[in-house]
Amino acid sequence: MQYCGASPVTRLVPFSDFSSCTSNSYRYCDSYLSLSRPHATTPPANLLYTPNHFWLDAEESGLCHIGIDGFLANVAGSVDGVTFVTLHGTHCPALTLTIHGVEWPMSFSNPLLIEKVNSRVPRDPARLAADPYGAGWLFEGWELPGRTRAGLISGEPAAAWQAGERERLAREIHETQALGGDGGTPVRGVAQLLSRQYLVCLFQRFFSRKGWTGEE
Repeated sequence: MQYCGASPVTRLVPFSDFSSCTSNSYRYCDSYLSLSRPHATTPPANLLYTPNHFWLDAEESGLCHIGIDGFLANVAGSVDGVTFVTLHGTHCPALTLTIHGVEWPMSFSNPLLIEKVNSRVPRDPARLAADPYGAGWLFEGWELPGRTRAGLISGEPAAAWQAGERERLAREIHETQALGGDGGTPVRGVAQLLSRQYLVCLFQRFFSRKGWTGEE
C-alpha cells in the first residue's frame, strides 16, 4: 500500500494501482487532473488524429490512450450516454455515443491491444465534452507497431486539418440550418439545436469511418 499525494483526502491505495504513476499515464488520473489544470478543449501538441476525430496519445513505451477530440466535443456540447463496444483485446476501439437522442456508432481507425476503458465515462458522460483530452479519455492499451499509428496525422498538418474541419462545419451549418449566428463558427453544442434526422447526416459527414475510407 502507498499514499496518493494528489488525492485531497489522505488514503491508502494498493501498490498495483500506482502503475499509472510510473509513466505518463498520470496525466489521465482524476486526482492529478483535479490539481493540474482546468478542463479544456485545447489539445496537447503531441497527439495524433484519425479523420473521424479520435485522438491517440502514444508513449515511447508503447502505452496508448485514445479519446475524442475537441472538435467533436464542441459540436456535441453534451453527451447523453456512452456504451463501449470493445473492452479488451486486439481490436479497433469502438463505442457508441448518444448525442441529443441520436446514437453515433464510432470506431478508431486502427487496432490497439486494449487493456482497459475509462469506466467512469458511462457513469458520467459529461466528462467527454467537458474535458476530452483529460478526464474524458476512453481507451488505454498497447500500440501494435506499424499498425496503431498508420495513417494518422499530427503537428502542423493536424492543425491545418482541424481548421479546415471547422470551416467545413461552418459552411454546412450556414447552408443547411442557419444556426451560425453572425456567419462565424457555429456555437458550441450546435448538435443540441439540430433535428435528429439531420444529426444522422452530420455524423455520416464528419464522424463516421464511412465518411473518409470510401466504404459503402
